[in-house]
Amino acid sequence: MSEKYNATPDEIVRAKWPHEIFLINLVFNHILVFASTFGVFSTFPLMVLIVPAISFAITGYILIKARKVEAGDDTVFVKSHWCLAHKRNSHFMWLLSITCVVIAGGLWISSAMGWSKIATIALLGGVGLLPFMVSLLILVVLGNDAVHQAKCSKLPKGTVIPNAAPTA
Repeated sequence: MSEKYNATPDEIVRAKWPHEIFLINLVFNHILVFASTFGVFSTFPLMVLIVPAISFAITGYILIKARKVEAGDDTVFVKSHWCLAHKRNSHFMWLLSITCVVIAGGLWISSAMGWSKIATIALLGGVGLLPFMVSLLILVVLGNDAVHQAKCSKLPKGTVIPNAAPTA
């Protein structure tokens, strides 16, 4: 169970921020923007590349900012939430990289072997995108829980508090 922390309203806002950015990336970018760019795929096929480009920029920002917060003089509450976001972002960046490699490799193999369009879409959707979307859904649920924990002044599970006692 998460431990309660006496956080100020400013600390709560700063602790929610990395989780909210992460959720914006997941929900807005990977679901809404992807659906809209996939809708114009036949006319503008390279438009789909906007989604991973934006995603790498957002996850890169969170990773860099988390390192700055960790080295800074923020409270344990804020640092622990940035650390949690950093950890989830690192996993998500690996997931996104692997998915991009699988999709690019699948497109290359498809064109090299002369597969039909339907076979290519089925392979790339089932092997490349479906596991990514399931993981995305899980990360959205975890991100919403992290925002709720920050709103309720709860420390993420496993946080060690140096020289301070949490309240019950």
